[in-house]
Amino acid sequence: MELKDLHYLLAVRETGHLGKAAQSLGITQPALTKCIQRLEKMYSTRLILKVGRGMQLTEAGILLCERAQKVVHLMQVTRQDMQALGEGKAGVIRIGVAATAAEFMLPQLTHELLMRAPTAVLEVQVGLNDLLQKKLRENKIDLILGFLPGQNNEFVTRPLVEDPVVVVASRNHPLAGIHPTPEQLEQYRWLLTSDNVATRQWLEQRLRSGGYAAPRVQMLSNTMSPMRQVIAQTQLLSFISRRLLQGQELLTEIHLPLVIMPRTFGWQFRSLSELSPASRLLVELAEKHWRW
Repeated sequence: MELKDLHYLLAVRETGHLGKAAQSLGITQPALTKCIQRLEKMYSTRLILKVGRGMQLTEAGILLCERAQKVVHLMQVTRQDMQALGEGKAGVIRIGVAATAAEFMLPQLTHELLMRAPTAVLEVQVGLNDLLQKKLRENKIDLILGFLPGQNNEFVTRPLVEDPVVVVASRNHPLAGIHPTPEQLEQYRWLLTSDNVATRQWLEQRLRSGGYAAPRVQMLSNTMSPMRQVIAQTQLLSFISRRLLQGQELLTEIHLPLVIMPRTFGWQFRSLSELSPASRLLVELAEKHWRW
């Protein structure tokens, strides 16, 4: 088996069609078909099945694609590492970062990295944890700098700092400075993330357990950090990192201990051995700067 055979199989998975996969690879469809047949002969099992005008992977095909993705990525990392060593560079870092970490941790971390590895290249994607984990699972990023799920045996985790999430509002909000009752809290609407985000699910569960009504959401956002001015200029309540209140004169934390969500920020990655030299350096620098 050649490495290109795995590339070809992954292209079939991405397009869901032999003709389109062949076109994207710049080869003929018969050549691609021979590649698939070669793999099927090697593993003594069917990898794809025709469905109408398209195709679908068998269970064996899905498994091989998952393993192939890891092999292909590892070879890409190895090639980058070898090139980096040859050129005196530290390598490429593909990092996914939560918005809060991007604002409060990434600047200092990038500064320290570039002092040590001035030619390192960073590819940064900012997003919610669920999306970043999906990208990490698919080998589209190498590291996540964000909050660590309570129970997760899928990735290696390295805790760095505590980052609780709290209820916030404008400093002149009627609930500022008081411990609101369920009746008082229910009078106001919220700015929150979508209901499939873990932090919002936690908030709703805790409110109900304490006798409060579920939040009445008036505004949705896929990230909270840029929404601070919106919160400051409305009477919307929100649920954001306490760190986002630092230096903010227009926002205040609402006194509601029931829904202070403990949260730890840190690293998530598949395996230390899969990381480029620059990525491993970044992990090391963060652990020295924010000692757990």
